[in-house]
Amino acid sequence: MKTLSKYLGKIEEGILLVTFPAMTVITIAGTAVRYLQLGSLVWSEEAARYLMIISAFAGISLGFRENTHLGLSFFVGRLSQTAQKAVFAVRTVLITLFGVLTSYFSFKMIQKQMALTQVSPAMQIPMWIIYIPMFLGCVLLTVRTVQSAIKVGFSDNQEVI
Repeated sequence: MKTLSKYLGKIEEGILLVTFPAMTVITIAGTAVRYLQLGSLVWSEEAARYLMIISAFAGISLGFRENTHLGLSFFVGRLSQTAQKAVFAVRTVLITLFGVLTSYFSFKMIQKQMALTQVSPAMQIPMWIIYIPMFLGCVLLTVRTVQSAIKVGFSDNQEVI
């Protein structure tokens, strides 16, 4: 389990290390070209948007790995230890259900887009490729949630939420 977590962590971090600087450079380049009236990089806005989508879904998974996602720790922290564990269990089930359902429906969306052969307006990338980060991000979200549940379940001294 630790090997899988370490491997996925390197992938998540690598994606973020590439997408954020690339998104920044492309956005600055597109703005500079327009500002200097040298024309327009028609593809720059679309590329930045797609890189943002990729980084958002990688970031969700990374946030769950580090347990830095938005939570209700202020309220949950006031509950008894037993109630905190119950809230954690409910949260884990709901997030896992969300991840599984979103993975399933995003996979179906990818299949439909492959059948439609639609391409993006500026970059002419097949749209099914654009939906892959959503599918992979939700799969990683599910894996990270289950890993977190296992980690907390086997350790009595872990902070629950």
